[in-house]
Amino acid sequence: MTWRRLLVLVHHLPPESAVHTAVRNEMPDNTMARRGAAKDPAMGSWSSVEGLLATLIDEVRQQTWVYIQSHTERKIPRPAPMRRPGLSERPARTLSLADAQRLDPRLRDLSEEDAQAMLDRLTGGRR
Repeated sequence: MTWRRLLVLVHHLPPESAVHTAVRNEMPDNTMARRGAAKDPAMGSWSSVEGLLATLIDEVRQQTWVYIQSHTERKIPRPAPMRRPGLSERPARTLSLADAQRLDPRLRDLSEEDAQAMLDRLTGGRR
């Protein structure tokens, strides 16, 4: 078998194959970023199955947080999402109080202080 045929076979392996995963795991984050890892999940160092599993873990953590937060008076910090290799972290988006009042009918007729207090109760202190 010639090298060219072997390279064609390797090139057509699925993104989650051991060969592609090993190659991506050896790449530094800046090289992966240049190759478009943030736009193409196949370029990430995890396979799509691992990415789905990380999403599932994040959802279970979030649901656990909601359950615990609804059964206690204390404010519990939200769980941080699992870091995905090869993908940069996105900054958290914040919503202004005025936007929250426009979006949520429960906040519309309240003063700013009361609306902020209710928003803090609803979100566990995070907007």
